[in-house]
Amino acid sequence: MEIIISFIVAFITFWFGGGQAQLDSTQNSVVIETATVVRVIDGDTITVTIDDQEETVRYIGIDTPEPYRDGEPACYSKEATNRNTELVADAQVQLVSDDEDRDKYDRLLRYVYIDELFVNELLVAEGYATTLRIEPNIAEAKTLQQAEDTARAQALGLWGVCRGEAPAETAEDTVTPAKTIEIDITSLPDGQQRVLNTLGVDESSVTITPGVVACAEVAIGADRVTAIIAGDTPGVLEGIKLANCYRTN
Repeated sequence: MEIIISFIVAFITFWFGGGQAQLDSTQNSVVIETATVVRVIDGDTITVTIDDQEETVRYIGIDTPEPYRDGEPACYSKEATNRNTELVADAQVQLVSDDEDRDKYDRLLRYVYIDELFVNELLVAEGYATTLRIEPNIAEAKTLQQAEDTARAQALGLWGVCRGEAPAETAEDTVTPAKTIEIDITSLPDGQQRVLNTLGVDESSVTITPGVVACAEVAIGADRVTAIIAGDTPGVLEGIKLANCYRTN
């Protein structure tokens, strides 16, 4: 009970209190762009148009097998390219930056989203990509690492085909008690209540269900939920995921 209540407090504090300013991409040097995919180069690189300008985008934090290096396609490179093509070909995507805007090849470095789908994470989670941690672009490093750990444990994709990794034993899932908690927020300042209305939330109360908590733990990791409960401020992408968990649960 105390953990769930603490999570609710942290959630409300961030989204409807002082932490809300982190959503301002200008203040945090985070670039969020809408682009149209015109070509899929391989599993982790695409070409897009942004305001009629063509750009090459390299997915941050992941690496897929190369389809053309050393004159022979690497194991699972074709599958990775095909999966990326299925996901993003001709699609309108949202591109989110990290600390660095471009790499040494002048490619944009971005996290790629289609609506609420985090493409970088999905490719890792399904075993088409491995993680590639390169500082300072590590805002989603923990999320991507957790996705890789799961894919590797289940021998998904390249982990089963290319590297012969056997599934690891996993601990039993922890079951969250089926409780629903409501918090009266009628005492919130008018500005914060307007934020709730904008998000389509009933201003008379905020309800955090076990499903919201479970979703948050999957979306950003149980360790990050624990850290946020302890007072750590969610990052921009973490905040987006928390909001999505609330809206869909």
